[in-house]
Amino acid sequence: MLSFYSWTLAAVIALGLSPLAMKMALSAGGSSLQVALITALVAASLVCGWMMARNKAQRLPRMRWRQQMALLLVGALSSGLVPLFGILAMTETSASNRALFQSAYPAATALAARFLLGERLGPFSYVLIAGVCTGLVLMNVESGAGLSMLGWPFWLLLATLPMIGLADVLAKKSLVDQPPEVVAAGRAVGGVLILALALPWALPGFAATWLAAWPWLMLGGSCMGIFAVALYQVFDRTEASLAASLMALAPVLTLAAEAALLGVNLNAWQWTGFTLVLIALLWLSRRV
Repeated sequence: MLSFYSWTLAAVIALGLSPLAMKMALSAGGSSLQVALITALVAASLVCGWMMARNKAQRLPRMRWRQQMALLLVGALSSGLVPLFGILAMTETSASNRALFQSAYPAATALAARFLLGERLGPFSYVLIAGVCTGLVLMNVESGAGLSMLGWPFWLLLATLPMIGLADVLAKKSLVDQPPEVVAAGRAVGGVLILALALPWALPGFAATWLAAWPWLMLGGSCMGIFAVALYQVFDRTEASLAASLMALAPVLTLAAEAALLGVNLNAWQWTGFTLVLIALLWLSRRV
C-alpha cells in the first residue's frame, strides 16, 4: 500500500498540474466546453475504475434514492460547473490564478458549513477568510478604476467558491455513510452528466480539438481523477486540517510550471495577493 506521503505527493502534484494542463489545452485550440467535457470523461473513467478495483461498486444499488440524487447534484456542482467556470476563466486569466481560487475552496467550505450546518468558527477564522478574499482581489487587480479593476474571470472564479462550499456541505450531510471511492466516482459521473447536456454545442470541431490537444486533455483529466482518489486516501491517513494545509501548496507548483512553460509573471500586487491567500489558508486549516 502506498504511504501517506506518497498519496499526499500525488494529490499535490495532480492539483497543481490540472489547471496548467487545461490552460495548455485551451492554448492548443480547444474550446472551453470541449476541454471541460473531455477532461471530465477521462477523470470519471479513472475514478470509476478505481472504485471497481476496490470492489466498492456493489454499494451503489443499495444507496437510497435521496443519496443518489444528492451525489449527482454534488457532482454536477463540484465536477461539472466548477471546472467549466474555471476553464472559461482561463481563456483570459492564468492557470496560477485559477489554482489560487482552487486552493481557497476549504475556506468556502468552512463558511458554508457554518451557515448551513451550524458548525462553529472562531472570530479569528473570519479574519483569515477575509484575508483570503483580499488576496484573491489583489491577484486579479487590473488597470482601471473602481470595480472595473476586476475583470470578468475574477467574478466567474468567485462564483465557484459558493458552489464548492454547497457541494461539500451536501456531501457531508447526505453521504457520511458511503465509502470515499463511491463518493468520488459519483461526483465524477455527476459532472459528466451535467456537461453532457451541452454536447450539441461541443460536437462541432470535437475531433479537431482532440487531435490538437489530446496530450494536455489526457493529462488534465488524469490529474482530476488522481486528485479525487488521492485526496480521500490522504484524509483517511491524517487529520483533515493537515491535509488541507498540504493541498494549499499546490498553487506554488502551478505557478512554477506556468512560469517555465508560458513565461507568466506576477506583478507586485499579484505576488502580495498570492502570498496572502496561501498564508491565510495555511493558518485557517489549523483552526477549523
